[in-house]
Amino acid sequence: EKLPKLVNPETGRVHTSYHQAVTATGRLSSSDPNLQNIPIRNEAGRRIRQAFIADEGHVILAADYSQIELRIMAHLSQDAGLLKAFAEGKDVHSATASEVFGVALEEVTSDMRRKAKAVNFGLIYGMSAFGLARQLDIPRNEAQHYMDKYFERFPGVLEYMERTREEAAEKGYVETLFGRRLHLPDIKARNGARRKAAERAAINAPMQGTAADIIKKAMLKVAQWLATQTTNDIKLLMQVHDELVFEIAKDKVESFSERICSLMSEAASLDVPLLVEADYGDNWEQAH
Repeated sequence: EKLPKLVNPETGRVHTSYHQAVTATGRLSSSDPNLQNIPIRNEAGRRIRQAFIADEGHVILAADYSQIELRIMAHLSQDAGLLKAFAEGKDVHSATASEVFGVALEEVTSDMRRKAKAVNFGLIYGMSAFGLARQLDIPRNEAQHYMDKYFERFPGVLEYMERTREEAAEKGYVETLFGRRLHLPDIKARNGARRKAAERAAINAPMQGTAADIIKKAMLKVAQWLATQTTNDIKLLMQVHDELVFEIAKDKVESFSERICSLMSEAASLDVPLLVEADYGDNWEQAH
């Protein structure tokens, strides 16, 4: 209901504003309107995304980093199991489920994968067994068992987390892969809740912050390439966390898609492949 009122009368488009220094981890934020919080997994969000259409003769293309924070976790932790899973191009959630549940990869069920996915992303955000239990609606001891099995199979991740907490407490900050610092004033707080929150931030910030750095480096590479284009066949429309959204002429979409994915994957050098997936359609919703 609000978006039509925000259409610029001269351009016929909605224009958001991006902010560099709002989020603690360095991610861009968006306002007036916020185009980074439109959900894709519910019907209302999908309908809103369908309203973002391409000009005639063009399509909307979305290029998105695949599991970038998990890949950064593998790189930072140097865990042999995670590095191997990504190097072999395995579905990391299924690979995790195989390890945690002790079954062959082809025997992993959708429920096992769902639980493993919650463990993978939960650990990135410093989730406790209590938090995992709530998310999966399972007993706390079952959630703790999953986490224990995870750390047993991927010990490098646990070592990385413990090392990061210790270094954060010693220095008062953590760094992204590119040396950008996030200060943690509560890392030695007497208040337990504040200290625990700072410890969770210490675990997550290097991963989310590095992902933010990488997407910005990718935007620079893309902008430099776009500056060499002499036609109006492509525009970078917006950035949505790990995703860049473009408007591209239909007859150029295949070649430009390949070039965009290549540039984004070259934005950083990690010890695992930096995979970019792209899709396109007549509107933003179809580009996923």
